[in-house]
Amino acid sequence: MNWQSYKELMPNEMQLLFAGDAYWKMPENVDMVVGPTISVPLPAKYIDDTKQLSASVTLSAVPSGGYVPHGYSAGMPFPAFAQSSLSMEPYEIFYNLFYHYTPRLQRNITCNYAMDSHGNVTLAERADAVYSELAYLSDEGYPHEVSNSNGSSLVKLFEQIEPEQGKYSANLDIQHTDPTQPDDAYLYLPSNRRALRVSSAYTCAPQTGVDWTLDDGNLGAPTLPQRYKITYLGTKEIVALVHMNPEALDSCGTSTGLSSAYFPQMDRETVPWPKATLGRWELRKAYVIQMSRLPTFAAGYCYSKRVIYIDTETFFPLYAETYDVNGQPYKLMAEFVAPLRVPRTGVALSGNGALETFIVNFKERHLTLSTGENPCYDSDCDAKYFDVERYASPDGLAKIQQ
Repeated sequence: MNWQSYKELMPNEMQLLFAGDAYWKMPENVDMVVGPTISVPLPAKYIDDTKQLSASVTLSAVPSGGYVPHGYSAGMPFPAFAQSSLSMEPYEIFYNLFYHYTPRLQRNITCNYAMDSHGNVTLAERADAVYSELAYLSDEGYPHEVSNSNGSSLVKLFEQIEPEQGKYSANLDIQHTDPTQPDDAYLYLPSNRRALRVSSAYTCAPQTGVDWTLDDGNLGAPTLPQRYKITYLGTKEIVALVHMNPEALDSCGTSTGLSSAYFPQMDRETVPWPKATLGRWELRKAYVIQMSRLPTFAAGYCYSKRVIYIDTETFFPLYAETYDVNGQPYKLMAEFVAPLRVPRTGVALSGNGALETFIVNFKERHLTLSTGENPCYDSDCDAKYFDVERYASPDGLAKIQQ
């Protein structure tokens, strides 16, 4: 592939993989077939909520120097961001990303594969992954906020199925309707049969065996957004895989790696970039923003900056790049995704559904490859997953082994 002819259509850290200047490199026979750009329309209810509710949303400064929205309840908070002052435009773009359309319920079987610098591949985790959106809803047949949300917005639960020695272990992450509040994170250990509260300093700590951190869990958008200076870098046309072959989601793969039907063999120094069978790439327009911690909050934080490529049609994050405290490439996060049916509402790209996620860790020479098996949204999922107490609260962790 003559990648240099197309490098302007790639995120910076993807170019780094093609250039071969870093430890991780693209396979020699990488083949990215680009097809037509296919629209992914936002759900009609989300558009209606935007029209009816966005006029009441405002941004205001907080003493630390950042900005937070007020008056938001559903839909896109700032559809007219292009008419905003230049100083507010990047923050409004960010909050459109932060509150991009999300179904009430997202569930799949998530398989996280880890590869080290020696080429050793491990199935770090196979988990029942349940995302419960409890506020800011724009799904047909649901209120904007679930009655027993208890101030939670998005709750992410991962209950481990494999490996056997970790079975019944679980991670719970609770994001609040107040974005200035730190997430509540819990770890359930079956040997103790109780949930342990995790310190808010956990933000930069990777989850066991993989490169995900709590701040990576929103596919680019970090927690505590009021702690950041946000800069708009412009609009860029990039290659993205947003109509992935849905058959790839029938199963995760094997205990030693991703499915060979869609990914090459996982070898040392080589990123197992998708084969053409995973789907055709397309050109998508993206808003590009850069986020850096404000000086008050920068000390001890893992990244000096984060660059996010946001799809202009859906405000879904397509790529995120992070840089270490010295400004060197740290991680590239790439999303390969497919629109999935949301009953009565439409279709959606979403963070715990029909997608594959790659995290290329340049700094520590790791790879994390996350794939979703048999995803579903809302009523296409088993009705039991709507139980907020069981699947979206700390109390539910005690019921895992019952």
